[in-house]
Amino acid sequence: MRSRTLIAGTAALAVAVAAIVLGRGGDGPPRPRPAAPAAATAPAAPRAIGTRDVGRHLDALARAAAGGTRAAGTPGDEATRAHVAGALRAAGWRVTVQPVRFPYFQERSRPRVALPGGRRLAHGREVRTLAYSAAGRASGRVRAVGVAPGEASDAGCRSGDFAALRDGEIALVQRGACRMATKARNAQAAGAAAVLVVNDGRPGRREAIAGTLGAPGLRIPALFVSTDAGRALRAAGRATVRVDAVSERRSTANVIAEAGEGPRVAMAGAHLDSVGAGPGLNDNASGVAALLAVAEALRGQAPDGARLRLGFWAAEELGLYGSRHYVGTLDRAEREAIAGYVNLDMVGTRGGRMTVLRTDEAIRRALRSALRERGRRDVGLESLGASSDHASFARAGIPVGGIFTGLDSCYHRACDDAGNVDAGRVADAAAATAATLLRITRP
Repeated sequence: MRSRTLIAGTAALAVAVAAIVLGRGGDGPPRPRPAAPAAATAPAAPRAIGTRDVGRHLDALARAAAGGTRAAGTPGDEATRAHVAGALRAAGWRVTVQPVRFPYFQERSRPRVALPGGRRLAHGREVRTLAYSAAGRASGRVRAVGVAPGEASDAGCRSGDFAALRDGEIALVQRGACRMATKARNAQAAGAAAVLVVNDGRPGRREAIAGTLGAPGLRIPALFVSTDAGRALRAAGRATVRVDAVSERRSTANVIAEAGEGPRVAMAGAHLDSVGAGPGLNDNASGVAALLAVAEALRGQAPDGARLRLGFWAAEELGLYGSRHYVGTLDRAEREAIAGYVNLDMVGTRGGRMTVLRTDEAIRRALRSALRERGRRDVGLESLGASSDHASFARAGIPVGGIFTGLDSCYHRACDDAGNVDAGRVADAAAATAATLLRITRP
């Protein structure tokens, strides 16, 4: 799950899919419902799903993170995708691997900003590398542009603001009024060897922050410094700057699986990647493992007159790149064929409260009902905004829903490992999902 400014299950996927295959609720008009088949035959019951079924997928994804992460563009990402595609094909689903381009950034070591006399700014409190900064080293005069602590500044938002800068100097510019990327590009165009963006000094905005340039492309080092560090740099007049990072475009892929035939599509998905700081076994190997267990239990079966589709999304943690790309490839008819989408992100939180998303009313009711039937009596509601892949579908006008079991102390940390996931909860949810998906095919 992507980080959010405000941080505020799989058991219910089945009922949600049932609701969205058979019709939708909510404020808008219902979509056309295909005619029921003349002689629908009830399929055999799915095989039971236990913790071993879910656990072996969690174990495989833990092994995929042998390097400590499954972040997009890493070997752990590739191993995750290979396991998912292989498991789906073995379960009889039609599988497509869809390439996705995304911006990759990795800081290989801490940044270095040194002043004359040997003082070095402290990492975290006084200086941080801006995400998507170029690697490099610069040493020379510091040229301040519009640095006035305590005030917002539009200095640096125009190319002419750096007219006094000389080639090879280090630009010091205050945040405010426009994107930091704009100020950095203007400094680069004026000949700066590096750019340092200073916090504006207003209450709560004095220390260095984990900012971003948004995408690769800058050719000089770019860092964010605290208000006090900005004063020290301006007074010193000279500095040495070093950034050790990789900033480039890379490729990863979505994995799409489908079963059944028919004009309407019921869809569910979970994101493949973790953050760079950890293996992401709850965020979001839990959702991936649950969907794989469902796929195996159903062995490629689907409701009569409809298709089931599972989407495993790439680079969610970096900005929903996989799901946004997938939705962007759909034409109008393909978008309208999707009766609804259910998102599973962090569904194995130990001790977490089961919640459903405040989205499409019919899907929400179905999710809550299914969770209660499985013994989850205290089912809450959660508004996740645009922090996970459901947002890509919602923006395209597709009804969405989802389950979320809450954050934990290992969220986006190295301790989000196999011991951080409640496999029993995930297995119970997966079993309910498989059974309900088959029940909705009965006349």
